[in-house]
Amino acid sequence: MKYNPVPRPDRTVIVKNNGYQYVYLTQCVKYSPRLKRSVPSRVSIGKLDENGMLIPNKKYFELFPDSNGLDELGDRADFISIGPHLVVDKISNQLSLYSLLETVFHDKADKILDIATYMIMSENNVMQYFDDYGYGHSLFNKANFTDSTIGKLLGSLTVCQMDLFIRSWVTMQNKDGIYVSYDSSNMNTVAGSLTLAEYGHAKDNPDLPQVNLSIGYNQTDKVPMFYEIYPGSIIDNTECQKMVERAKSYGCKDVGFILDRGYFSIENIKYFEKYDYDYILMTKGNAAFITKSTEESVALLKEGYQYYMEDYELYGKTIEKELFHTGKKQYIHIYYDGIAAEREKIIINQRFHKLDQQLEEKKNQIIKRQEDVAGYKKYYRLKFDENGYFQSYKRKDKEIKELINRAGFFAIITSRKMSASQALEIYRDRDAIEKVFRMEKIYLGNDVFRVHLDEHLESKVFISFIALIIRNEIYKSLKPLYLKNKKEYTVPKVLREYEKLGVTKLSDKKYHIRYKLTNKQKNILKQIGINEKEYIEFAREVIKPLDKN
Repeated sequence: MKYNPVPRPDRTVIVKNNGYQYVYLTQCVKYSPRLKRSVPSRVSIGKLDENGMLIPNKKYFELFPDSNGLDELGDRADFISIGPHLVVDKISNQLSLYSLLETVFHDKADKILDIATYMIMSENNVMQYFDDYGYGHSLFNKANFTDSTIGKLLGSLTVCQMDLFIRSWVTMQNKDGIYVSYDSSNMNTVAGSLTLAEYGHAKDNPDLPQVNLSIGYNQTDKVPMFYEIYPGSIIDNTECQKMVERAKSYGCKDVGFILDRGYFSIENIKYFEKYDYDYILMTKGNAAFITKSTEESVALLKEGYQYYMEDYELYGKTIEKELFHTGKKQYIHIYYDGIAAEREKIIINQRFHKLDQQLEEKKNQIIKRQEDVAGYKKYYRLKFDENGYFQSYKRKDKEIKELINRAGFFAIITSRKMSASQALEIYRDRDAIEKVFRMEKIYLGNDVFRVHLDEHLESKVFISFIALIIRNEIYKSLKPLYLKNKKEYTVPKVLREYEKLGVTKLSDKKYHIRYKLTNKQKNILKQIGINEKEYIEFAREVIKPLDKN
């Protein structure tokens, strides 16, 4: 229910979110021992209209009970946007996503899709604004609903149901010969009470506990395939074997996995081979067999024009070896990038210049303990006097020369026989999963989880995975248009265009389609298989229940 505008009360602040100005009332100020400062406790009481007046929400009337006589505006806005509903309905049916949600979650499927659509359109996961969204948008659910209803829904979805959905979804995507890119990222949480929230190796906000999220992405068909959340303190390399076991339990066969160097270890390679999975792994340069293979290839790649790969502007060579005494051969693809090598050499020289300065400072400080300079021993000869004081240093020329000689080299190891060019082409396509994580964290608002219950976390991540599948399809559909006009056909711009598609209440108190589709809107909808006739039919179906109310 929406109400007529009122003046904005005192002790309020404005928070901008997705084009709206939300008003928060300061209730009290509390001291936070963790932050070591006073923190205001605030609650949302509505949002500002275009005239700077407050459109109150239900919380406003709890805090200002004398205002209960305000006129109600009605259940729905005069303009109802139907574009997001139309697009998500089309995509979810094309992918058989809707029918799978109905099969597993029954009457909860509509609300799940509504929340997923809201995440996509608002680009955040803050549920308290959902009823504002529902007020001006058509929904899968028959009626608008509030954040308290969402809380109950999140608490009602079971891990068993979500696992059944993922297993079924993987079965639908599982085809012979596909490659799955696998990666993980950490998501901060403001709630330390979550079981999975632990301090780990966060790149952003290391002072906050985190939950790790991993995603398996069908790189062949470009579809998010499965996900997993796990404690924030577990490192990527450790979780890799659990992922392999999970893939096996999902029934994945004849599948190859593509992983970056964070997952590279001999134990993980043996694990892939144990379950008969192919792999394409970026290696760590300090692995002994990689160093040896690189040394064997230095002269050939630097001087052998026959190894030049024109499409990538670098040199590549494949070495076939049995590395792990398992009876299986592996293929090491060694690459040399001359331009990158020169950049790396500059960085290496700058690094040793800085290390020289650090050692000079330590020498002048008369440091006695050898452990204070132990970290420099790999590339420096350190000398101490008879009393154990650090006296002098000298670079190890041989070791540094070897490091410089390896500049510009990198290696990929594969289980399947292929050329250096093929291995690099497949591996470089894995940047798609980096885009997927960017969608998840930036465009779906999951850089921080704002939940305090374990079951809510599980459910919210699950719904964001549904949103990820749908947004990924929107992204894929726009690729042809984006290549022609990179300014006009980004996903955020197109989402705003979806918002313009809608129906308007006129003086007869009924909703009408006021305008035909523009050429731009026709092109956007055409990419996902919607024509103007289908748009009009969908709008008429939306109008029927609106007019009855």
